[in-house]
Amino acid sequence: MMTRFGLAISKNRKFLPLAATIFLFIIAYSFGAFSYAGMRDPQAFFTLFIITPFLLISAIGETFVVFTGGIDLSVSGVVALTATASAALLQAGVNPWIVFGLMLIMGMTLGAVMGTFIAYLKVHPWIATIAGMWFARGMCYIISDSEIRIYDPLYKLLAGTKILIPGLADVVTKKGAYITPLVVLSMTIFIIALFVAHFTKFGRTIYAIGGNGGANEQSARLMGLPVDRTKILVYTVNGLCSALAGIAYSIYVGSGHGSHATGFEMTVIAAVVIGGTMLTGGEGYMFGTLFGVLTTALIQMIIQFNGKLSSWWTSIAIGVLTLAFIGIQSLLVNINAKKISPTKLTDSDAAARKKKTALYGGIAAVVIIASSLIFYFVDKNAKNTAAANPTPTVTNCQLKPFRNDLAKQFIADGAVITYERNGGMDCIDELSALYPDGRIVSDNGTEKKEKTVTPDQINKVLTDINNMEWFTDNMYSTYHKPCDQCFHYNTTVVYQGKSKTVEAVDGGTDAPSEYWIMSGEITQLVPVFSK
Repeated sequence: MMTRFGLAISKNRKFLPLAATIFLFIIAYSFGAFSYAGMRDPQAFFTLFIITPFLLISAIGETFVVFTGGIDLSVSGVVALTATASAALLQAGVNPWIVFGLMLIMGMTLGAVMGTFIAYLKVHPWIATIAGMWFARGMCYIISDSEIRIYDPLYKLLAGTKILIPGLADVVTKKGAYITPLVVLSMTIFIIALFVAHFTKFGRTIYAIGGNGGANEQSARLMGLPVDRTKILVYTVNGLCSALAGIAYSIYVGSGHGSHATGFEMTVIAAVVIGGTMLTGGEGYMFGTLFGVLTTALIQMIIQFNGKLSSWWTSIAIGVLTLAFIGIQSLLVNINAKKISPTKLTDSDAAARKKKTALYGGIAAVVIIASSLIFYFVDKNAKNTAAANPTPTVTNCQLKPFRNDLAKQFIADGAVITYERNGGMDCIDELSALYPDGRIVSDNGTEKKEKTVTPDQINKVLTDINNMEWFTDNMYSTYHKPCDQCFHYNTTVVYQGKSKTVEAVDGGTDAPSEYWIMSGEITQLVPVFSK
């Protein structure tokens, strides 16, 4: 039985990284669903796709590059430049469809230039693409030093549209599981990439170039394959994907700035590696990249639902997983080298290779075990701290109903904005009312505070909220189970004879992004209660 199992593993060892990624995703999601009730909601699964369209698109392009044995570090710069240039052009009144076309041409041009340097001038991919990254970042600040907000109706439509999932959503109430147009875009590109990589001559050429420490590239040249042209096309395709990712990113965040997507290139490469693609090239599957992206998003989601771990643990966990998968890749390389060795190994060589293989496998196992222990002890320490010091930290806060009667009273007294938030680590319940004359009254149930600002400040907030399309369908109420650190918000705005109330919960991506911009503006004005 064990012999058959061993033979099956030996024959299909090229699928091991992909199988490991899928298995890891299933185990991690099962753990999250078992530990946190919110992750049992079908929407939690679809949220993994909603928060990663730009990452998936960029990772698809990067996967093509890594298949050839190359690397592209310019993706974050191109994403930022695309977002910034798009925002600037839209601000100047350019048609958004023209903007889309210009950005795609720009991304392909940058990719083709870097590919030319790599293919014909033999510049190392690290050098060529990091130069491209800094060029793109610098161009962002040439365009604008400050953030440029995007108010284009098409962008708002793409950002705010929900595509309800049949059987999991109510069409009448428009509530339930959903995805967004960006998810459809990213999955369409994924299907196209899957076909190109595995079912076309171009895809087979890409695989033929990468791997075996550069020897495969020489073999491909001897076979008459267009190696240099293929490399340029691969980097051009990645430039196209980076530009598409930048467009998706600008739609998602609603702005453009040079600081956007900082460090994004490392997240993209990590997703590709976790997906099972060999950094040496020539091996891997586009399907693995999808699960690599979903795994990175799942780590972030589990940490958010945990509510006790710092968000930096996302980076730590992704780093540990990347190291573990690189260890697995090295292990497989050694096994493959042993299988294709033209000469019979001596006993001493075989023993040395076995020791080396065991070392790589041991390192990968130790890294995985160590990461698990770290999460366990950090979580245990957080729980012990909460038990020893319950005053400043309240877990599992029971959300109180919104004080709608008091909010209505404030509105009847002339308030133009009522803003209530409850929950969080301290289980607060604060309701604030903003009046047109500058008065601000806040009530947390046990204490009242008042503050005065200028009428112009109140008017500016109202104008900004109206410009965020508060009174259109692009601003809508959402709800999901809050994490321990999250707040539940309820905001009513009265402006030019119109009144509208919208609620939301932070710690997720279902609410319109403009809601948090509005929340930030109001938070800067309202009084602060001492803990």
